[in-house]
Amino acid sequence: MSTLRKVYAVLVICILSMGMVFANGAKETVPQTSSGAEGEASGSLVIWEHSYSFEDSLKQVIEGFKKAYPNVKVDYEIKADSSYYSILSTALQSGDGPDLFWTNGTPTANLADYVKNGICLDLTDKIDYGFISPEAKLLGTIDGRLYSVPWMTLDTRTCYYNKTMFKEHGWKVPTTFSEFEKLLADINAAGITPISLAYDTWSLLFIYEPVMSAYQPAYTRGLADYSSKTTDQAAIDTMYKLLEWADKGYFGKNWLGVVDSSAQTLAFTTGKAALNIDGSWAASTIAQNNPDLDFGAFAIPAEDGTTGLVGTSANGFSVNAKSASMDAALAFANYCASKEGQTIWVQSQGAVSASPNIEAATEIAKEISAGGKGNIYTSWQSLFSNYSSTGNASNVWYEDFHKVFDREMTPEAFMAELKKEMK
Repeated sequence: MSTLRKVYAVLVICILSMGMVFANGAKETVPQTSSGAEGEASGSLVIWEHSYSFEDSLKQVIEGFKKAYPNVKVDYEIKADSSYYSILSTALQSGDGPDLFWTNGTPTANLADYVKNGICLDLTDKIDYGFISPEAKLLGTIDGRLYSVPWMTLDTRTCYYNKTMFKEHGWKVPTTFSEFEKLLADINAAGITPISLAYDTWSLLFIYEPVMSAYQPAYTRGLADYSSKTTDQAAIDTMYKLLEWADKGYFGKNWLGVVDSSAQTLAFTTGKAALNIDGSWAASTIAQNNPDLDFGAFAIPAEDGTTGLVGTSANGFSVNAKSASMDAALAFANYCASKEGQTIWVQSQGAVSASPNIEAATEIAKEISAGGKGNIYTSWQSLFSNYSSTGNASNVWYEDFHKVFDREMTPEAFMAELKKEMK
């Protein structure tokens, strides 16, 4: 290249750079991909989501993204299958995988396995995470690097209750743990199942954690800095408390035969149970199952009257390291991380907001949030990914946790197995 042409090339680059600076002005900036300024990315994207409960939210996020990036074609697929990870792994390994895909982040070993095998793109310096809280970012952090974009929804657990049933029987929302146990006894005495529950590992976790936060609040608070260990006696005692409730019939006579979480929700929405201790995300399903149901939510109180919410943010999408439309994939991931993208997702989900800058969109979400009185407790199960010495703690939990509740394992035996995997 001649000297004159070199000078000309440098001048062009400088002019283009200045133009981008002035074009951005006071506008919120995000890291740019090689495609340049917002709106210049092009190509085709395929996104995989794992549940139809997120389809409407994904459609709205895509709609918002396409307003900013009209030259990007976006398709999505809902892979609502219990073998989601197996299907995803096969597609990614064969080279036919999506450009972006959901994982549940660090609570299980799947994301770490994908990172180890070079499937997930390192997003640390490619995405503007300024709107995402440090706690939420842990969901996508492997060895100090970020590999996914979490959502600022607070996936918490709450106690849903049938307001009509409470009025008819004169039951009150409890203010202490002993009052909560008396409420269970009163409901049972009335011939109604107190708590709808499924014999499912995740459903059991979603009752175990909020009961533990009320029954063993000091222990639960210690999970934040790991001064409380996952296998401490308080965690074992909480298992025995749930087994005591099972023996008293508080989950119904044949609850071990309820192996589907949707059946758990249905029992509550059809009035067969007075309470349903489940995730905050279940609120929309409850409302859809029975639009006429008058239901509310409260946090199970500790004996001293304090309440809190056990929860984490929800994980979102990772980027396929072999995406053929990398500029567009990164543009979409950046849009998901932005305040606009996050607000669309949180409010369309009717979720409890994990951000002070996003207001919850539904009354039930506001009620759930208010019940925690601003106290957020660390999820017991989330410690497996952060403090497992072998990387296998999540698998041990998933395979054996439910065995405690059908008496195949004692709480002590389960905790002994888990302790081998923890720091």
